[in-house]
Parts: sequence; structure tokens; C-alpha cells
Amino acid sequence: MSSVVRARSVWAIVVGIGVVMLGLVFAGSAVAEESDDNVENFQFSRWDLTYDIGLDDQGRAQADVTEELVAEFPQTDQNRGIVRALPLRYQGAPAEPQDISVTDGAGNTVPFETEHENGFKTILVGDDSFVHGSQTYVINYTVDDVMHATEEADEFYWDLVPVDRRQPIDDVTAEITLDSTMSSALTGSSACYLGTPGDTRDCSIESSGDEHASFTIAEEDLSGGNGITAAIGVEAGTVTQPSERQDNFMLDGVPLLLVGAALLLSAGGAAAVLAMVRRHRRDTTQSSTRYGIPAGMNPLLAKWLTGKANEPIVAMILHLAVHGVLRIEEPEKQTDKKSDPQPELRLVDPQLATDPLETQLLEGLFPGLVPGATFAFPKDSKAFTTAAQKVEQASGEAVLERGYQRKVRHGKAALSGWLSLVLLIPTVVLLIMGASRDNTVTTVLSVVLGLLSLMFILICVFRHRVLTPQGAATRRQLEDIHQMMEASETDRLEMMQSYARATRTPTAAHDELSGEIIELYDRLLPYAVLFGMPEDWSEALASAYQHHHFPAPFWYPGLLHHGTAGMQDSLSSMLISVSAAAATSSPNAGSTGGGVAGGGGGGGAAGGR
Repeated sequence: MSSVVRARSVWAIVVGIGVVMLGLVFAGSAVAEESDDNVENFQFSRWDLTYDIGLDDQGRAQADVTEELVAEFPQTDQNRGIVRALPLRYQGAPAEPQDISVTDGAGNTVPFETEHENGFKTILVGDDSFVHGSQTYVINYTVDDVMHATEEADEFYWDLVPVDRRQPIDDVTAEITLDSTMSSALTGSSACYLGTPGDTRDCSIESSGDEHASFTIAEEDLSGGNGITAAIGVEAGTVTQPSERQDNFMLDGVPLLLVGAALLLSAGGAAAVLAMVRRHRRDTTQSSTRYGIPAGMNPLLAKWLTGKANEPIVAMILHLAVHGVLRIEEPEKQTDKKSDPQPELRLVDPQLATDPLETQLLEGLFPGLVPGATFAFPKDSKAFTTAAQKVEQASGEAVLERGYQRKVRHGKAALSGWLSLVLLIPTVVLLIMGASRDNTVTTVLSVVLGLLSLMFILICVFRHRVLTPQGAATRRQLEDIHQMMEASETDRLEMMQSYARATRTPTAAHDELSGEIIELYDRLLPYAVLFGMPEDWSEALASAYQHHHFPAPFWYPGLLHHGTAGMQDSLSSMLISVSAAAATSSPNAGSTGGGVAGGGGGGGAAGGR
């Protein structure tokens, strides 16, 4: 008994230790997460700024900026320094800070690194060492083109303290000094705005000096999310603006004109190509109208002639079946009783396949072409996919070789295409030259219209398939079949009788005309699939079989098992099964008024790291 008690005691101690260790792990994770979330939990006791603004040799305004920030960090291992983000652009021109340096209060270098993200240059001050208590960071940098032009004045409109900041600031001081040229051109208008983004609250701004005017701002207890914006105006034309802010029709307007001309030329050429293709579709032969399926035709060829390509491989399989080459069977044993029976194909007489395309597909389904062989659509079959792709590709060459189509290039359309391409080249050059400008509308429209022009250019310069007179006559015959399939039952029967009489094929053991009509209904089934109307033709086919008292088709003997009453549903189900089986066999992307806080240049963001 005592040994059992000791064992239980030991087990309890082990479990207790495990629970304690697990709790420590979770607590450590929670502390780590809390630490990550709390890097912004500190404050600034001082935020002192100086801006020395002067004109360079070109008369453009440049500011030498010094930001002295005193951060008050907690004594815990929370922060490694601060983050200061500055915008890369101001009023449509580049304004990336340059010559950045960071020191501490004693002038010693402080490590930092920079990165670009979302239109800002972020200065990451500090290294991997934790900092505690009061820390002074002096950030120096220069910014070009800090004064933009308005109708009334050239203006320094700048966010001195960023609104994108969670830390409160005890004391803020800012001193902005202008050189002699700008000081002599002061308009007397200056303003200071305080608060959250869009706030119009005024703050005090004091000016002093004559030769080198100086403006001073002082505020206390600035809450997180509140910023300070200064606006100072000088006479219009005092400051030279960068090219990005100046009107430039060559960079802002000419690209649109060029791409517009290219679009009109290429679209006109593409329209000419389309008209050419349509013109060749018309049957201009004087031959008499022919009825029924054209001689030597199959669904793969018909796809290229009619432009209708709904499941051409399934249609080709049905074509082989209704011609006695294949037989569609329902397997007697189904291993998966929950799923619907998958049809399989049996090779009956490969000798009846007289077209090379038919033979090519058969060889892909039945290697060796042994009569009696079966093909049960395997799932994700690369062999089936390869065979189907090869025969479809071969059919595209066959319509050219057999004289149904030929490839031609429209001379005038090609000329339009090449001229359009010539116009797009300088368009691209001008867009690159104007990449630093804020002409988003011009750029976006030029790119969109240029891509559209390129699409039309490809249509213009390439050769296109057009129908020969033979192909146009054959296409008309196929379109007549399609029209007949869409006709009412009475009109269809009348057309069928005309077709049957025009193509006499006696059928033993049945009325001659009825046998021919049934044979024609059967042989039109593949084209019904190709034309996208298998359900409609299944209904017509079932009705014909019942009307003429014909047994189940030889190419689908399983229909006998379903009886004549359900023939339409059975045919539709078979077509759906063959299509689904074939698919699964194929394996598969300012200072002049109206200013607000946070509405000027500069600013950016600040926080802890």
C-alpha cells in the first residue's frame, strides 16, 4: 500500500511540474505578444525642430532639417529605438530625404537603417539593444522642392509634427528660417494649424528678423494623433518649381494623342480583318444546294468551319459510334455502387474509319486497333489528353490541307498595325520620361489604350484562316443542318424527308424512307453535341425512334434495357456520362487660407521599435 501511495505522489509531482512548465510557456508567449503590442507605449518629452530653407543655384527651395526628439522609454525591455517615416513626394514632385544622419544628445552616432514602403522613407533608429529611460535622437536630413506654387503665392506648407503617431509630446518647438531672397519676398501671410487630420484649429506662429526671417511655433501637451502644420507664403515666382510641377504638354498630353491614334489605326485594321473573314464565309458558288452531312465531314473538321466547338472530342466519339466503328456500352459490374455507371467504349470495326483523323483518335484510345478491345475512361489520363490534343491540332492542319480554309494576311490592315506599333514606341518613351510626374490619368489611360492597341495590332499583322469557296459551301451545308435542328418538329420532319431522298441509303427489314431518316437522326447526334444542343436532339431522336417503331440503336444497345418510354432520358444520361467521363480523363491562373492640420508636405509618421 505504501509503495502505491509513493507512486501516486511521484506521479502527482510530475504532473504538477508539467502544468507549471506549460503555464510558463504560455505566460512567456503572452508576455512576448504583449511586448510586441506595447512598443508604442512611451512618450516624447520634447520635439524640437529647425528648418533652414534656401534657394539653390537653380532657384529651387531646399530645406536643411534637424529634428531633436527626446523619448521617454519604460525601464522594462520594451523598445530598441524609434521609427520616423518621411514622405517620398510632395505636391507631385520627388521629396525623398537625403543626407540622413542620426546622433544622440552628445553628438555620438546612433545606428539606423532605412527602407521604402507605401510612399515613405522609414528611418529605423537603434539596433537590437534595448533602451531605457530618457533617450535623445537628433535626426538631420535635407529635402528638395519644399515650396510649391499657388495662384497667389509660392508656399511652404509643411506638416512639422506628424499626425500618424500614438505618443503624446510634452513640448514642441519649431523654428523655420528663410534665406534673404525669400525673406525679402514674404507676402506677410503665415499660419499654423493644430489637431487631427483635417482639423482647422489655429495655433500661434511668431515671425522675427528682416534679412533672414524666422518663424517660431511653440506648443505644449500635444496628444497622440494630433499634428502641427505650418504655412508661409512668399511672392509668386520667387521659387523655381521642379519640372514635375510644371505644365508639360509633351509628357502629359502627347502620349494620349499618340496612343489614341494608334488605337484608331489598329482598331480600323482589325475591323477590316473581321470583314475579310466574314466575306469569305459567304458561299458564292453557283452549285445547287446539297442536303445532309457533307461528304468526308466529321465534327473535328466542322468545328473549324462553323466556329462551334462544344465538346468536339465527345462529338467525334459519337461520330465513330453512329458509323459502326465503336459501340457505347454500360458495364455490367460497377465497383463503386454509389456512383453512376460510367460508359465504356468497345472497338467494333476499325476498318470503317476511313478518315486519318478518325484513325488517329482510335489509335489513341485503342492501341493496336484490336476489334473487341474496350476503353473505360480512366481518371486524369495523360494518354487520353495527349491523344485528344494531338487529333484536335491535326484537324486544324487538315482543314487547310483539304482545301476548306487557307491563311491570308490583309495587306492594308497589316500596314495599319505596323503604323500603330510605330506610334506606341514614342508613347512608351514619353511615359517613362514622365514617370516622376503625378499624371496618373495620362499614364493609366495610355497603358490601357496601349494594351488594347497591341491586341488589335496582333490581329492586323498575323495571317488569319479564311474559308475557301469549297469551305464556304460546306459551311452553308452545315449551317442548314443546324437550322433544321432548331426548327419545329413538323418543319424538321419535312426537311429530313428531303435530306433522306437526296441521299438514298436503303435499310433492310424496315421501310426504306424511315430507315434513312433514322440513320440521318443518328448521324446528326454528334453535330447536335458540337452545336451545343444535345438535350434537344436527344428528345428529337427518341421521338423519331418511337414514331418509326425502331429498336435501340446498334451503337448503344444498352438503350434496350431502359425501354422506349424512357429513351429520351436514357440518351441524355448517356451523353452526360460520356461527356463527364471524357472530362475526368483530362488532368488539370496653406498660408493664403483654407489650410488644415496634416494637409501639407513632410509629416509622415513616428513611433517606437
